[in-house]
Amino acid sequence: MTILSALTRLYERMAEAGEAPRPGYSSEKVSFALVLDADGTPLRLTDKRSHAGKRPVPVAMNVPAGGRTSGIKPNLLWDKTAYVFGVVAVEAEDEDGEKRRVPGQAKRTAQEHAAFVEAHEALLAGATDSGLVALRRFIESWQPEMFGDLGFPLDALDQNIVFEFDDSSGPGFIHDRPAAVELVTVPSDAQRGLCLVTGEHAPIADKHEPKIKGVKDAQPTGALLVSFNDTAYKSYGKSSGDNAPVSERAAFAYGTALNALLARGSDRHLLVGDTTVAFWAEAPEPGAAGLAETLMSQTFQPPDDDAELGTLRAAIMNVAAGRPVEPGLDPETRVYMLGLAPNAARLSVRFWYPGTFGDFARHVALFWDDLHIEPAPWKGPPAAWSLLYETAIRVGGKPKADTIPPLLGGQLMRAMLTGQPLPRTLLSAVIARVRADGDISGRRAAICKAVINSHRRPHHDQAAIGRHTREEDIPVSLDPDNTNPAYRLGRLFAVLERAQSAALPGLNATIKDRYFAAASATPARVFPLLVKNATHHLALLKKGENGGLGHWLEKELGMIWLGLEADMPRSLPLEDQGRFIAGYYHQRWTKTEKNEAAAATTETVDTEETPQ
Repeated sequence: MTILSALTRLYERMAEAGEAPRPGYSSEKVSFALVLDADGTPLRLTDKRSHAGKRPVPVAMNVPAGGRTSGIKPNLLWDKTAYVFGVVAVEAEDEDGEKRRVPGQAKRTAQEHAAFVEAHEALLAGATDSGLVALRRFIESWQPEMFGDLGFPLDALDQNIVFEFDDSSGPGFIHDRPAAVELVTVPSDAQRGLCLVTGEHAPIADKHEPKIKGVKDAQPTGALLVSFNDTAYKSYGKSSGDNAPVSERAAFAYGTALNALLARGSDRHLLVGDTTVAFWAEAPEPGAAGLAETLMSQTFQPPDDDAELGTLRAAIMNVAAGRPVEPGLDPETRVYMLGLAPNAARLSVRFWYPGTFGDFARHVALFWDDLHIEPAPWKGPPAAWSLLYETAIRVGGKPKADTIPPLLGGQLMRAMLTGQPLPRTLLSAVIARVRADGDISGRRAAICKAVINSHRRPHHDQAAIGRHTREEDIPVSLDPDNTNPAYRLGRLFAVLERAQSAALPGLNATIKDRYFAAASATPARVFPLLVKNATHHLALLKKGENGGLGHWLEKELGMIWLGLEADMPRSLPLEDQGRFIAGYYHQRWTKTEKNEAAAATTETVDTEETPQ
């Protein structure tokens, strides 16, 4: 199913559930409602804002579609106080010389109000519906000074206002009345044609509306997913939307659905690097779709609570392994994920993934399996987006998001969602940061392991979940029998560093700070010097109070040497540098009974913090 078709189907389900506006309407932020009686007399100005937080905030309401970028253009049946009442907030001095906000008029407020009055007098001229008649009477009798005379709240100034009609059945929004809907939904005079999305003959959209909002770094007023504004994009003499005919209804439907997914407060989108990801589920039972979306949201942004994290992991692993799942969760539920990035006035599609929740769970389980490393740098499965911060430049100890390599977020998500190998650009970016800042953290070691292992397993090898038997894979935990030269050299470097730290406590810079980058890239040039210095460090340890530690380190050094060839590699390729980092991390942080006993003989063995 195409992107536009899937989004159009989503809109239809949302509209049936009352979660999306009808055609010709849009979701706007509204703060107050003016209540009218049958004569058009204003009864009260009702506060519709949400007061759940520290400050009241406008609520989203489906009203006739409007919007303006410049000039004077009134909206129908709603607008700001400048248009509705002819007043805005201005500053005035009271008797004590204090400045305060009062209703007044700015440079073009009178023109804006006049345009609102003119548009509605024309719109409501022949109206017979009692609510529309009341609104027409209000328009005809209202004067701007009445705002202050009626004691309307100053908080309403410059906010969006809608109208309510208070009749025998109680207040109701005028813009929701059937007569109002029919009035503002004007039949299209656009040329009809075959819609590529729905397959029906209908008016074809010249420009797709509404514009898509909520994509990071895209134009604040919205960007287009489909547009043609240059001859290079046109063919067969067609212009604008005729090059890819989509009906006005389908264009409205897919745009509205995508805006709902990307709306602030929605839990069906996330940011991964420079890619904004929208996701949703489709199932015959709404409960199954909702549960799938909840688990997808938690997978992308794992919860902090241990119990919730355990429930999430169990659910994903059960589906991935084909085990019985909780009631309401159907592995055959259709899921969709769309990655978008800005491209001038348009949007670029970074990836599009339609599939089933079962496929999603299996691919996520493989992703988690590849990232699994001991000692664990995370208390549970990590969020995919968090891996990108390990590639960012740090300023003041904090990673700067704008330094994450472009396109990497989309590449990472595409690999995670399809079960394909993780991008090698992720490995090279992490190694570049290790060489630059010397931080060999558990997160970075896990990324190195994940990228390398993902390239060594067969594509879609579902049986590989939970296994670590593939030849030359980086192991989950310390593997003393692993004969890979790069892995063993990483272990060797960790032992040499520990010997130096124990023999010469309080050093400002260790061999890790000075030689790690060179040792991991050109070991033959660096290790002879490091080993020569280590003999002196071990001699100091064995003569002093830390003799037990010195003997243990010397033995560990010898065991690692036994698995190395006489001639060290002159250089290590990218993947072997990742193995070097993993070997260093395993040797540096793994606690065994023997090294714990050795550590107990001294207080200067290990003063570093828990791995991050």
